[in-house]
Amino acid sequence: MSNLQECSFNKDYLSVSTILFVENDENIRIQNYEIFSALFKKVIVAQDIQDAIKLYRENRTVIDIVLTDMDFPNYKGIEILSEIRKLDWEIPILITTTFSDMNLLVKAIKFNLTNYIVKPIQLNTTLKIISEVIKRKHQKKELATKNNELRQFMAILDSCNIVCEIDLNFKITSVNDSFLINSGFEIDELIGLDFNDKLISYNCEIPQEKIIELLKSGKTWTGLCKKINKKGALYYTHSTILPIFFNDGRIKKFIEFSTLISKYENEILSLRKHIFLLKSENLKTNSELKKEKEYYSKLAKSLQEQVDENVNNAQKLLFELYEVKKQNNILREKLKTQEDRVEEIQISLLSGN
Repeated sequence: MSNLQECSFNKDYLSVSTILFVENDENIRIQNYEIFSALFKKVIVAQDIQDAIKLYRENRTVIDIVLTDMDFPNYKGIEILSEIRKLDWEIPILITTTFSDMNLLVKAIKFNLTNYIVKPIQLNTTLKIISEVIKRKHQKKELATKNNELRQFMAILDSCNIVCEIDLNFKITSVNDSFLINSGFEIDELIGLDFNDKLISYNCEIPQEKIIELLKSGKTWTGLCKKINKKGALYYTHSTILPIFFNDGRIKKFIEFSTLISKYENEILSLRKHIFLLKSENLKTNSELKKEKEYYSKLAKSLQEQVDENVNNAQKLLFELYEVKKQNNILREKLKTQEDRVEEIQISLLSGN
């Protein structure tokens, strides 16, 4: 192996990796081990076929890459590839050989060979190839981890939200169980419908045409929607509709994530009803009660803003609902107190007459 000159490989990937190095020639094995041990996290060295197979079986969980000599008599080097592939088909394997017989390369390729290096090997080239192979392995592992996290995230979204997939013509292509449960429709009744079809009535805060225009431009829309289930009953959602893109930036489809907010809407309407009662002409002359009416009016407005702002977070909404109920009870008690006071005043006035 040639002397190490200008470094053209990434040492970081080597420093966290373990290599199984198999070399039949003792001088090359010793020389290369000294260099590899300074670069790799760990170097496991084997000098013959049986030793290599034994060491791989014992250390397969920590070995990241295999660099093995093929120049054994009677093509015996193929046995190393064969035995390793019985245990792991994916681990990167590089071979070094003089290739005096091309039949050896043909046989080696059948065992999912990662690459080959012709002897005498160049150190920089060899280490660059190894670092690139390990880099791709790390990237593949990171991608698999991210894909797994994405699947878990999508499963959480699917379990907590009403989900609807829409194609580029704004036809429904898929819905989840929550959509079916809340709408009351069967899946075959929904597939192919316009996402604003009257059957399901996507009546949103802004005209549907503007939402479509916004989505086609690659932007996301978020807002309140009023929908109708199969029995004709209304239900309300806070919806987010966003485009999903291809790698080249073209829009692939659209997805709507919705959170059911009917119960929160009912609580707010109930609170507004009580506030309306407080505006009765019989209570206007009481300055203290007027201040209380203003206070609760501001409180109701604040609660409304909080529900609208935090509707995407189910836990916060539940907490705010609890606060609304508590203030509602206080409001009722205050109202009852004031009604009693008015009644007492009226009785007192009648008695005085």
